Amino acid sequence: MFKQCLLVAVVATILGACSSQSPQLQQGPNAEKTKDGLVKVEHSKLDLSFVRPDVDWAKYTKLYFEPVQVTNDHPADYRPPKIDRRADGLNATYELPKAILDKMSAQFAVTVDDVFNAEQPFELVTEKGPNTLVIEAAVTDIRLTAPIESSRRSFNSMGRTYTESSGSMMLLAVIKDGQTGEVLAKAADRGQGFNQWRQNTQVFNWGDVKTVYRRWVNDFKNALMNAAAQ
Repeated sequence: MFKQCLLVAVVATILGACSSQSPQLQQGPNAEKTKDGLVKVEHSKLDLSFVRPDVDWAKYTKLYFEPVQVTNDHPADYRPPKIDRRADGLNATYELPKAILDKMSAQFAVTVDDVFNAEQPFELVTEKGPNTLVIEAAVTDIRLTAPIESSRRSFNSMGRTYTESSGSMMLLAVIKDGQTGEVLAKAADRGQGFNQWRQNTQVFNWGDVKTVYRRWVNDFKNALMNAAAQ
């Protein structure tokens, strides 16, 4: 499942550089391409991104977000952190329960509604159709820096656990034309919250999830606006 999702995300693939160089499609016979004709973007803000050349982004005024899938899936070479049963407890786990995964999925939808509000030049719709971008996204490969708070021995003994960050997660998505189903962009990006030492609790970790979501969706919104203006 992870491999099927690995090409992902947001049209921020086209714009928003993480360096001083502007994002651009690779050129020439050695340009990296996917099997469906997408070309790799150099200097993208995302970790990995591919875009179909010559797309008229200005015609897309509506957005249809598929429900975001949030899973505990990892790539085949993933090695989970070792659990110290004496320090962490017999029930310590890094695997998020379904209730939390569902909550993370619902929060993504809330963030989308917050960012794409009535002041934005895009309409969120509930059906696919003309002039509509379909966004199929997934959040996966979630890597925590400490076992889930409620599963730790310290949780029941009123102890504390400190970590440098709450962890990270991978956003995977595909952007499609809402009428033809043609794939327009794919990308993948790993996001994490604040990188500072602090107490590792569910409250702080949930705040990091919201921060990462908002950054991703804002990048997407800004990229769409810039792409449409070109």
